[in-house]
Amino acid sequence: MKIYPCVLMTAVTFLGACQQATSRQPGPDLTAALARAQQGRPLRYVAIGGSITQAGRGWIGDWLHEQFPQSTVLVTNSGMSATGSGLGVFRVARDVIACQPDLVAIEYAVNDGDQTDESAIHNVESLVVRLKSLPQPPAIILLEVAQRGGVNQARHHKVAQHYGLIEVDLQRAADDYLRKTGQPWETLFTDDVHCNDAGNAFYTQTIAAQLQTWVNLVKARKFIPQDLETPPVSKLPAPLSTKPLLLDGRLTTLTEVPGWKKAPSPANWWGMFFQGVITATDPGATYVLPFRGTTVGLFYDLDASYGSFYASIDGGLPVQVMTNLRSGYDYTVLARDLPAREHLLTIVLPAPEPAAAAPVKINGPVKFGYALFAGATMASREPSPQGKYSAAVLRELSFTPITAREWSWLGPYPVTSTEASNIHLKFPNKIPGATSHPTEAPPTASSLDWYPLTGTDALIDFWQITGSKQSSVTYAQAPIQRTAAGKALLRFSVDYFAKIWINGELVATFDHSHGGSVAPNLIPVYLRQGANTIVVKTAAGSRGHNFSLAISKENQVP
Repeated sequence: MKIYPCVLMTAVTFLGACQQATSRQPGPDLTAALARAQQGRPLRYVAIGGSITQAGRGWIGDWLHEQFPQSTVLVTNSGMSATGSGLGVFRVARDVIACQPDLVAIEYAVNDGDQTDESAIHNVESLVVRLKSLPQPPAIILLEVAQRGGVNQARHHKVAQHYGLIEVDLQRAADDYLRKTGQPWETLFTDDVHCNDAGNAFYTQTIAAQLQTWVNLVKARKFIPQDLETPPVSKLPAPLSTKPLLLDGRLTTLTEVPGWKKAPSPANWWGMFFQGVITATDPGATYVLPFRGTTVGLFYDLDASYGSFYASIDGGLPVQVMTNLRSGYDYTVLARDLPAREHLLTIVLPAPEPAAAAPVKINGPVKFGYALFAGATMASREPSPQGKYSAAVLRELSFTPITAREWSWLGPYPVTSTEASNIHLKFPNKIPGATSHPTEAPPTASSLDWYPLTGTDALIDFWQITGSKQSSVTYAQAPIQRTAAGKALLRFSVDYFAKIWINGELVATFDHSHGGSVAPNLIPVYLRQGANTIVVKTAAGSRGHNFSLAISKENQVP
């Protein structure tokens, strides 16, 4: 193993600091795993995480070989770029447990950054408890890698403390080293989180230095047979999470059905994460997948030439998922916390739509790698009631865009930040037709003069319209005519934040982080016969200020 003297000294120093920082002693699982290796038994090490683990190749494989030359050491790098513990709970059976591990490293602190505290704890705890509940449970260490400006370690730290796991605080180690040496972040990293060669060597030495204490311990002692076994499952504490843990998550390849064919894995570097795909191209292609459990999702290939799909659980309100926003792969968890019984997942490719009708391509091929399932263990065979969004309804569903010439607008009204709270700012005048919500219309002249737009664009881009990229709040309104009263769906995309009113009633609020103006949201609304007024309020951020809105055709929504 190549040694970088400057980082080795820091790693040893960090180990001492870490020992002072906590009085917690790790459980006997690590000692038992290393003692077995010292006795010449196999040592199977698996590292699961995101791109940082993938590029680092698990870091300590060579070091383990050096420490235990008498053992057969097998190293598996199960890092998968751009994924966190949310996918890890489904991957763990195939990518960790199937390797019969003796030692597992979990690295998700950075890629869990967009999760809530509850979700991050729930997912990591699910991984830990599932591994610890195996007949031959492995030792587990949590690797808390570094991010420029700091990473949220508190959630994973809480899980580690609860289960007595080794933690390696690579954030603190990197910050201490760079501060003491006066070197810039780029000494160890290529960007905010990814290591260069020196950074990976630094991580290797830091992890190895912390584990060296336990290696030295097993080399200095003689162990009796019972010392070589891991503790029984009964020693696990009660879970931290209030929701049931996901202890049976799995990836399942899909079989061919009419309209869907098997195809090879993507011919790119990420093809290694697939075991072939099933694909369909024709609008209306349908895949109905029955499953038992509480959680379901899909893992799919991405490419600019692809299209989108609808997905509905038990005939409920569908979601529309785009598979062409970038190249690579992605996954969507379509439902969590379902009743533990039988369900139906219905997937439909949308009806044909002109390219100009949306800011992104709607139609095109879709390629699924896996279905994601969890919660089957305790599920019954009781069927779930089915809603009205059947495959037949989804096949006919189509949308008409509200184009620029149908909108009028007001603004932009400057704001001082790009926070979601700007969408909740209240102004003195009324939204047209408003009856029962707080006043949120813009500060204008008493007549509320709306300015008309022109053109046939489906994307309303206020940066282009106004020439201003200042953070601001802007309004748009448009008429909607209906020959009869009834239900409808809005297909709405926005970058960053928005509120929508129909005839003065608030029907949707988007106050989460932006995801780009092409990711659609389907919103159920009720339209009256004759004239309806839709008002959209948007709050801009630092990277965009645009939206698009289309409405389902009449008599299509049950």
